[in-house]
Amino acid sequence: MEDEYLKKIWNFPDKEIENFLDIDDKSFESIQIKKAKSKLRALLFPKIIGIVLGLGWISFMFLLIYFSVFNSPKSLGKVFFIVSIAMILLFTFIGVFLYVKDIYTIKQIDNSGSVILTQRKLATLQSSIINSVRVLWLQLPFYTTWYISYDMIFHGNIIWWIVQILITGLFTFTSIWLFINISYNNLNKKWVQHFLRGYGFYSVMQAQDYIKEIDNFINDR
Repeated sequence: MEDEYLKKIWNFPDKEIENFLDIDDKSFESIQIKKAKSKLRALLFPKIIGIVLGLGWISFMFLLIYFSVFNSPKSLGKVFFIVSIAMILLFTFIGVFLYVKDIYTIKQIDNSGSVILTQRKLATLQSSIINSVRVLWLQLPFYTTWYISYDMIFHGNIIWWIVQILITGLFTFTSIWLFINISYNNLNKKWVQHFLRGYGFYSVMQAQDYIKEIDNFINDR
């Protein structure tokens, strides 16, 4: 049998070798995509927990807004409370939506997909993680304004005003600065990479490296 197979290779060397290499390429692609999927699966549980906690937090804030609107007297402080909670709710909702989208993208990556399609989905997942981090940090300043009341505004002393303005200003500057600087264009910066590591971004980068090895493998042939 071995002699017959060698004769076939000898008689049709280019075709047989090409078929063998093609099978080898596909096997390597399958292995690398499986490695990438194993890294991405590690993101599923934290994102599911994030979605559950996020929905719980959204429900709680919705109840706060509801009871504030229908069961509390009108006042300037009430406006600060409702607007602050509503903005936190909005940004949390966007974050939860992006988490759901991430899970859907991860589930779409399978062994039957092409390398190019997998690369695109990983790029989409990478971009989604960046955007979710940016959006969630935008809610930061509103945690410093929800408690402002009528008495604080009209009867607060100068020290209170100075402290409140400094804290709200610092939180606003920080949130806007992070929103601007945490971007795809700044991924080459170490602090951005370290900052995103806790959000699962590192796992996506590792998955991308596995897929890049496929191109390197093919180019080296």
